[in-house]
Amino acid sequence: MQVGKTVRLRFVSIATSRTKNRIRENGPAFIVRSHPKTCQFDKGGQMWIMFESIEHRSSDGKRGKEAWHGWLPVKEIEVINE
Repeated sequence: MQVGKTVRLRFVSIATSRTKNRIRENGPAFIVRSHPKTCQFDKGGQMWIMFESIEHRSSDGKRGKEAWHGWLPVKEIEVINE
């Protein structure tokens, strides 16, 4: 996946409920914001990619909506199209 590119994602069968919920609630279209890398928050050392949602469904705390930004584990997602 190329940083800055818009992709459509789906979760794979082994995905955690967190990954499934993020894609259901904010996707399926996301902008790739990082290359796959390990992150300090995951002591297991798996690879993660940061995404930004195209849809603006997350609350901004001011009664408005904003894009979701967050990390998804590489092994739990699949690109539908690039």
